[in-house]
Amino acid sequence: MDTESVLFRAQCLRAVRDFFLEHLYIELDTPALARALVPERCLEVFQTEYFTSVHAKDTQKLYLVPSPEVFLKPLIAQLQRSAFQISKCYRNGESMGALHRPEFTMVEYYTVYADYKTSLDVSSKLFRFVVEQVQSHPLADPYSCACFCAPFEYVTVEEAFLRYAGFSLSHASSVQTLAQEVLRSGIDLGARAGVDYTQWSWDDLYELLLVHIVEPKLRSIKDRCVVLYDYPIQISCLAQEHTGRSGIQSTSPNKGDAPHWVVKERWELYVRGVELINCYTEQRDAKRVTRYCREEQTAKQGSARVVHPVPEGFAHACARMPPCSGAALGFDRLVALLAGRHSLDAFVYDQ
Repeated sequence: MDTESVLFRAQCLRAVRDFFLEHLYIELDTPALARALVPERCLEVFQTEYFTSVHAKDTQKLYLVPSPEVFLKPLIAQLQRSAFQISKCYRNGESMGALHRPEFTMVEYYTVYADYKTSLDVSSKLFRFVVEQVQSHPLADPYSCACFCAPFEYVTVEEAFLRYAGFSLSHASSVQTLAQEVLRSGIDLGARAGVDYTQWSWDDLYELLLVHIVEPKLRSIKDRCVVLYDYPIQISCLAQEHTGRSGIQSTSPNKGDAPHWVVKERWELYVRGVELINCYTEQRDAKRVTRYCREEQTAKQGSARVVHPVPEGFAHACARMPPCSGAALGFDRLVALLAGRHSLDAFVYDQ
């Protein structure tokens, strides 16, 4: 990084921290190493070993956290108040593309006595605050700053698939039906052409369509952030569920076309097609959290290169949390996007 990039990143970091402190979120500082992790089938993790001396025969496996969630949720249950953390996170098997690094900085924030709708307001205020603090810096891009300050566009996932992929997800609840839509879309996977999509999982097919069909369309929206919300029930995540509309005011011209169906209370925010924030109304039912961990762990045992233990008592910690929303923001991406860049290269400390 050159000097101006270092200073711009530092200014963004201070602005994010100041926002949460001014809004009375407590700042947490949890370990980067954990004995156990919350399992996610889509994530590969880094494993290392701890030994007490070079001659020690007994070692203990430790894992770099892909998210501080494993520590933060028990702390939220203990503190019963809103909190945030700016932390390094580590994910193996990530492509070293323009917007991905195996080590990255995440801002994770939990807002108590709130749901995912409330976090939209928090996130909008965060953007405006950060822009106000950094817009005078030479690297701050005025068009990008205006984009962050504009009213969000809200589109349900169902509406996005109707608009951009041409079919209703709620009417494609089986693997066979969704596989047909993948074939109809003409997605080119190169060497993987001819693959039998009926052998894929529903959520893998969904992800394929999202990445190759829906997200590219979002890149054309350059003057405001886009929020995709109300995710399909088939997507495995620790979000609460509801039936019907969420109460978020959709800005989609097709908002009357989407049927009512069971969805996860989750949203993701995109800036010029780049995913920046992922947010849930946090699941607090211990039985559902236990089932989620069991199913994700089973899936990892069949596919992951590193299988880690699941933390004991995690589900009960979730049950003790107050009603809350949890959001994760990619800080490196935020810095790059505020500068009008679609690459992290200028703003991360690569060797």
